[in-house]
Amino acid sequence: MKTARYALSSLTFALAAGSIGLSALASLAFAKAPGATYCYNGVCHRVKTLAEMDTLVGYEEVVTASYYDDCKVDKHNPCTALSSGEDFRADLPDNAASPVYPNGTILVLRNPKTESTALVRVNNSGPYKKGRMLDVSRAAAEQLGFIKQGTARLNVTVISGPLSK
Repeated sequence: MKTARYALSSLTFALAAGSIGLSALASLAFAKAPGATYCYNGVCHRVKTLAEMDTLVGYEEVVTASYYDDCKVDKHNPCTALSSGEDFRADLPDNAASPVYPNGTILVLRNPKTESTALVRVNNSGPYKKGRMLDVSRAAAEQLGFIKQGTARLNVTVISGPLSK
């Protein structure tokens, strides 16, 4: 029931924002729903369920992260609405994409090489490269100090899963 409510609230938000067509929105929102498995370019991921997210609060793991930029600069980032239905904001350090954390998940990221931190909310799916579990906005990569490297091993702590209504 929570999964259905989450997917429905994602659909409602994106429709209200008017940023994406109904058919595209439906496939994106339901693909990123907690517990759903989806594949892109032969790489498949299963989004963690709300119950799994509850158990991960406070848990820290190390993941390989990359960053994404505005679609006018980043040829791999299409100029489409995010899986959450929100507009993409490469210039703000508060957003990230993850193939396994549901939209709405709040994470603290720390780059152990620079000791820099960022607080982000997952609002998109991706990255779609094997071995990467997080894509942060360009501004977050700048804040974390890995913009020149393109990728980094980050310590990720789950602060909260998506808020359910």
